[in-house]
Amino acid sequence: MAYRVPHHPRIEHHARRQTLLARLVGLVLLWILVAVMALVADRTLGPQHLIWKPLSVIDPVGAATRAKAARTGADPIACRQVLSQGGVVFTAVPVRQTASACQLDGALQITAGMAPLHPLDAPMTCKEALAVSIWERQVVQPAAFEILGQGVVGLDHYGSYACRRIYGRPEGPLSEHATANALDLAGFRLADGGQVTVAHDWADPGPKGQFLRRVRDGGCHVFITVLSPDYNKEHADHLHLDMGGWPLCA
Repeated sequence: MAYRVPHHPRIEHHARRQTLLARLVGLVLLWILVAVMALVADRTLGPQHLIWKPLSVIDPVGAATRAKAARTGADPIACRQVLSQGGVVFTAVPVRQTASACQLDGALQITAGMAPLHPLDAPMTCKEALAVSIWERQVVQPAAFEILGQGVVGLDHYGSYACRRIYGRPEGPLSEHATANALDLAGFRLADGGQVTVAHDWADPGPKGQFLRRVRDGGCHVFITVLSPDYNKEHADHLHLDMGGWPLCA
């Protein structure tokens, strides 16, 4: 006869209870550990590193900045509040229906509170405007003073809103520009009247090239997607900065 394992209901029931109890104790201990770690982080780290802290334009860029900018930007009311609290002045942009697939709705235009955009007509989604304002204050200006010894007084761009597909192709997905969720940054105007442009200075081994790479790299901690001349020839003369799609820094 084949051997049969003895069946002991009381022992098996006790074992199940012990296993369940051990799991519950482990879960409680895990949550206690998480709570202690969160408390320590809350007291020792800056708000820019903590995802549960409110976003502020005046905070330095940190580990949680990009995620908080995306989250806050998704709420039009909260997004505008953060901009206003940070001293960024903006106006609402009227709804535009360029084509059936390209509707500009709920966009705004920054009018003060940061180095002005040139040309001034640069409608953006609120989350894109939020990211641009954070990047200008917390990445561009500090890099300009540190590397170039002066501030930036203007941002030259090739546009924010354009009803087109990626790379202007006849087929394929729409560009983030089709919803004003992107900005193509061409260059920077400096306080002494000089300029730094992506087209002419990206390959410069000196301060101008170092500055451009610093603001590109810093932008990767604010925007969802940042594309530069290192990405492909289509971006040889500008930095593409957007708040949509998949995270990409190149």
